[in-house]
Amino acid sequence: MRVPLSQTCCGQPAFNSGNRKEAGKMARKFLQAFAGEGYIVTPSGSCASMVKNEYPALFRDEPTMLGLASLAGERTYELSQFLVDVLGVTDPQSSFRGKVTYHDSCHLRRGLGVFEAPRKLLRSIPGVNLVEMEDSDRCCGFGGVFSIKYPHISCRMAEDKIERILATGAQFVTSGDIGCLMNIGGMISRSGYPVKPIHLAQILAGDFEVPS
Repeated sequence: MRVPLSQTCCGQPAFNSGNRKEAGKMARKFLQAFAGEGYIVTPSGSCASMVKNEYPALFRDEPTMLGLASLAGERTYELSQFLVDVLGVTDPQSSFRGKVTYHDSCHLRRGLGVFEAPRKLLRSIPGVNLVEMEDSDRCCGFGGVFSIKYPHISCRMAEDKIERILATGAQFVTSGDIGCLMNIGGMISRSGYPVKPIHLAQILAGDFEVPS
């Protein structure tokens, strides 16, 4: 395994803002940093979706770069997708304990079609009690630049999401997208709700701290 120290953002924020020139610069840097034949694994569904779904559109008029982008897309996986669908992991051997609910991020669920993989991993952990929230795939209101352009709408969407999280009685809310957890976690922190946002990777690693 290698972690290229030269890597930066995949370019999605710029791409979603309509700044394709800047997105292209960042995408080129990404493709250079991750050049090779190995798998590219990311703990963020939105980043994986950007590489797999948007890089080909970004470089559609540049045959050489399009080829590189297509090859990178074939090698790119979100963490849970990689563990379950590629490695066939059935027991992550995590010591994590707690009542957990899972939020399906838009890019991971709709962009990549990944739904069952993270749940398989969570259900395989003896100490995890997975409780599904209502409308688990409803947007949390982050959407990158959406939350900046339309903060009032974003906050209301986050409030709706947290109402569904709290209704489960879960101690933890997890997801496969860092942006969603940041958005949800910000409102949880400001409001003092008794639930802790935690990335799926932390659960798999056995990180454990019951919220007070």
